[in-house]
Amino acid sequence: MPELSGLASSELSEHVDVLAESIVARQYSRQKELWKPYGEVGRARAVRYARNHIEFLANAVGLEEPGLFVDYSAWCKVVFHHRGLPDSALATTLECTREIVAEILPAALTGAVLPVVAAAIDYLPLAPVDIDAFISSDKPYGSLAANYLARLLEGNRSAAGYLIGNAMGAGAKVEDMHLHVFQPCQWELGRLWQMNRITVANEHYCTAATQLIMSQLYGYIFGGSRNALKMVSTCVGDEMHEIGARMVSDLFELNGWDTHYLGANVPAESVASTIEKLNPDVLAISATLVSHVSAVKNLIRQVRESPAGARAKILVGGHPFRIAPGLWQKVRADATGVDALQALQAANGLLDTT
Repeated sequence: MPELSGLASSELSEHVDVLAESIVARQYSRQKELWKPYGEVGRARAVRYARNHIEFLANAVGLEEPGLFVDYSAWCKVVFHHRGLPDSALATTLECTREIVAEILPAALTGAVLPVVAAAIDYLPLAPVDIDAFISSDKPYGSLAANYLARLLEGNRSAAGYLIGNAMGAGAKVEDMHLHVFQPCQWELGRLWQMNRITVANEHYCTAATQLIMSQLYGYIFGGSRNALKMVSTCVGDEMHEIGARMVSDLFELNGWDTHYLGANVPAESVASTIEKLNPDVLAISATLVSHVSAVKNLIRQVRESPAGARAKILVGGHPFRIAPGLWQKVRADATGVDALQALQAANGLLDTT
């Protein structure tokens, strides 16, 4: 079955343009009045979105993780709902996807794809259209996180930084700010965009401000004792959601590691050459989107081909690995962690640093 799933995934990726155009054409013919006001510009956008659907589907199929596509479809339901589209819009998209895949893909491969689409269709009526906030006053530093995000959304980066500085002056730890303020605020920004309450510009401003404020804590991070361990962290492919990987790197550095943070959009060959040059104990790889999981798998394969890469322990993290607990094994990593602290604990466990 894994071989069949891999072939089906490759077939989806190879024919993504034909599939996307066909899905949109059928959906537009089936829901003419719904899509008519959007014109040709809207149709072109719909094709781009359909390509995204196929890319997410291809990854879920190839990894034999239907939950990845189910989760993505549930995410889309929230996005559609809060932008004024009826539930029937996404439901019809999925139905058309099922039909077009059955018509275009070889019959021998559809058995690996159609059950994944069916799982998403079946779950869709149960998926919520609202998501609980990631920040609440009953969580550690919850009030600080709420105030911090409010200042950022006002465009007041200085006031947000002042709040963090005050907390540090009162005895807060860097890891507290990372795990209980910066991390839930980033998740909350994603939720607010998903529910159409902020714009992409808002999210980018807040993220950039948080990165700047995080850098202002480096005086606390680099002042401790060292442990002779070395870590490289990176994001895969064209992944631009880099702040999670940076938090991991900062927390490792705070705990005595010599860290090399490569950031976002790093080609696989550059990561592999860095591993060969630095010979680290750990490589941490972050992926936020399901469509990037295959890139994680390919990067790990490429890194493992060198002696240094074969020796290094590899950690993976990000949203796909939180929703599919066994996914880290399928990409052939050594461990995963739902956040920076768990990543550090996993690394210590793998290296037996106690």
